[in-house]
Amino acid sequence: MTKKTSLALLIGSALFIGGCSDGKDGKDGEDGKPGGGGEPGTSGLHIDMAAEAIATINNAAYANGIITLDFELENKEGVGLYGLSSDNQFHDFRFSLAQLQTAEGTELKQWFSLLNAPTNDEGTTFEQGFESIKDCAECLVDHKDGTYTYTFSTNLTSVTDPAGIVFDPALTQRIAMEMQFEYDSGHELAENAHYDWIPATNATEGVETRDLVTLETCYSCHQPDSLKAHGGRRLDMENCQSCHNGLVTDPNAISVELGHMVHAIHMGENREGKDAQGNIVPMPYTIAGYGGDHAFDYPAFPTKPTMDCTTCHVEDDSLADKDLWLANANTNACTGCHTDSPAEHKSDKNPELACTDCHQVDHRKFNKPYESAAAYDVKFENVKVENGAISFVAKALDSEGAIVSGLSHKVYKYTAPVVQVSWNVEKDGAIGDDTADSSPWAREIEFLRPTSDKPNPDHVLPDSGVMTVTAKDMGIPDGVSVELMPIFSICFDAQGVDVDCDSDKVSGSAYIKSEPHRINMPADAQGDVVARRAILDEAKCRDCHSAEIRHKDNGLVACEACHTSDQGLQDDTVDGVKQFRGAGFAWKVHKASGHYMNKKYGGSGTVMKTDCATCHITDESGNVDGIELGRASEGRTYVFPTSKTDGTPMYASADAGACMTCHWGHESDAMLSHFKSNGGYYGEDKALAIEATSSEACAVCHSPAKLMEVHNK
Repeated sequence: MTKKTSLALLIGSALFIGGCSDGKDGKDGEDGKPGGGGEPGTSGLHIDMAAEAIATINNAAYANGIITLDFELENKEGVGLYGLSSDNQFHDFRFSLAQLQTAEGTELKQWFSLLNAPTNDEGTTFEQGFESIKDCAECLVDHKDGTYTYTFSTNLTSVTDPAGIVFDPALTQRIAMEMQFEYDSGHELAENAHYDWIPATNATEGVETRDLVTLETCYSCHQPDSLKAHGGRRLDMENCQSCHNGLVTDPNAISVELGHMVHAIHMGENREGKDAQGNIVPMPYTIAGYGGDHAFDYPAFPTKPTMDCTTCHVEDDSLADKDLWLANANTNACTGCHTDSPAEHKSDKNPELACTDCHQVDHRKFNKPYESAAAYDVKFENVKVENGAISFVAKALDSEGAIVSGLSHKVYKYTAPVVQVSWNVEKDGAIGDDTADSSPWAREIEFLRPTSDKPNPDHVLPDSGVMTVTAKDMGIPDGVSVELMPIFSICFDAQGVDVDCDSDKVSGSAYIKSEPHRINMPADAQGDVVARRAILDEAKCRDCHSAEIRHKDNGLVACEACHTSDQGLQDDTVDGVKQFRGAGFAWKVHKASGHYMNKKYGGSGTVMKTDCATCHITDESGNVDGIELGRASEGRTYVFPTSKTDGTPMYASADAGACMTCHWGHESDAMLSHFKSNGGYYGEDKALAIEATSSEACAVCHSPAKLMEVHNK
C-alpha cells in the first residue's frame, strides 16, 4: 500500500467518525481542587556561590526566656545570600551571649558570658559556650532572600549556668555571631557580627558600653590577617570581648580575659614576678591551648617606655569608654603586666587585697620625659669643614631656650652624647668605596665626662653643656654636603624638668628629637633642598614603636646616618659559636624580631610580606612608592655575610641588595642568575657591585605595583 493510499484511508476514517456526532457539545467538567502551597522562590545569590559574606543583626526580641533575632547576609554589592543550612557540612554558623555587669561601688564594667561550659574535669574553670545551627535545625528560618530568623533553643530563665552566671534582661546583652565556611576547594567565608541591647526595654540606644580600644588601633602594629584568631573565625573586637570575658580561663585557671591576656602577652619576655622563695624570676604568660601549653616568652611590645599604654589606649572620641582604663578598676588587667606576685613588691602581696585597694597609678606619667624632650632642641654654631676636618660648637636647649647642663646629659653605653657626621647626604649618606666599607664609629664624635678609667676623653662633656670640636679629621671630601646628627638623651624628674643624671630625682630619660644641621646641601630645579630619598614613613613607625624605637633615637634619619647599606658586618659570636649578620638599616628593619615578613620561613605574622605599606611611604592614592627601585645613588652597595656562620663579606648592587635584605639566606641559582641577566650583581667583589648599581635594570619590570602584586601571593 502506497503512502498516498494510507493518507486517503486516514482522512476517510476521520470523516466517518465525525459523521457519528449529533452536533451538540458535552457538559463542562468540574473545577479542579486548589493546588497546595508551593515553596517560596529565592531572591539573590546562594551563599555557597559568594566570594564574601557581610553579616548584620537587624533586630532581637526577648520573651519568656527565649531570644529571637533577625539577621541578614549579603555580598559587598548588597546582594542577599540565601541557602544557609544546618544540613550543609560546610556551614559552621554559631551564636553566643554575654551580659555587661558593673561591679558595685566601682567603675569596673566587665562582660560575662552566658551558655558557659566547663573546661576541666572538676568543673571549676569555664569557657563561653555557643549555639550552633547544626545543633538545632528548626531554630533557623531561611527567608530565601538573604534574611534569616534564629530562635535560641536555650531558655535563659530556666537554664542553670554551670559558672553561676544569672541572666538579667535589664542589663546590656550582646549577641555575637560568627561564621566560618571552609570549602574543599580552599575557598573560605568568615564573618562576625554583634548586637547590643537591653532585652527588658528593647533599647539599643543609650545602653551601657565597654568600648576602650578599637581593632584599627591594633592594626598600627599588627597585620589584619595576623589578628584573625582561632583559625580565622574571630575577626571583630566585639566578638573577642564577649568571649574573652571576666569569667573565662584555661583549664589551669589562667585568666584569658581580654584585658589580662593582652597585657600579659605584650609584656613578653619582660613579664616577671616572685617565686615561692621570693626570688624575682621570668613569668611569661603561659596558657594551655589545643596544641599544649604556649609561653609568650619572646619580644612582644616594641615600645619605649614599656608602660606606654597610650599606644593602644588612644584618644578617640568615637570610644564611649576611652578613659575607663585610667580608673585602674580592673585588677585582672594589672596582674596581666605585673603578675599575681609582683616583682615590684618588697613583701608578699596580700591575697585579701586587690591592686586597686592600694594603688592608683596614672601610667601616663611614664611618658613625661618624652613629652618634655619633644620641646627641647639642639643648636650648632661655628660649623666649618677644612681639609677633611670638622669644627663646631653644639648645645642642647630646653623649652625656654636655656642651655641644658652637661650633668643632665645621660652617659650610658650607647647613650653618651654623640654627633654623627655624614656627608654626601643626598647620595644615601657616607657610603664606603671599593676599598672599604662604611663605619659609623669612624664618623661618630662622642662627648664624655672625665673618669678615673678615662681621665682625658677625646671630647669632653663639660658641666656647662657647651660641647666644642676643633679640627677633627674625618676625611670629609672637599665641597660635599655635610650633616651633623645630634643624639642627646636628657634626664628628667617626675615633673618633666631636666635634672642631674646622678640625682635620686631622676624619673626617666629621653632623646631630643632635633633636626640635623646640614651645610652645602644641593637644590633641585624648583629650589628645594635635596636630602635623603624618602623610603619609610616615620609616623607609621611611631604608631607602633611609640616615643623610642631603639638606641640613639633621633628619628629615622639618625638610623639611616649610622646604618648605611654597606656598614660592615656584625659578629654576634657567643661562646665560640659564630653568628654573623648585616648591619645596614634595611637588613635591621626587615629582619627585626616581629618584622621578619616571610611566613614561609617562619615569619612572625605580626608584619607580613603582603603589606609593605605598614612601614613604607605611600602617595595620596595609596601606592607604595617608598619601595620604588632604580633610585639609588652611584656607588651604593649592600654587604651580607656569606652565611650565618661565615663572615666573608658578599656585596650586592643597590636594587639586588634591597631584595636580598629579605631574601638573604634563601638565595638560589635562579635568583642570582636573574640578578646578573638584568645588570645586577651579588658576589665577593665590591668594585663589581658598585659598577652594577649604575647598570641594573630591575625597575623596568619591578614597579612598586608589581612588587606589591608578587608579595601578595
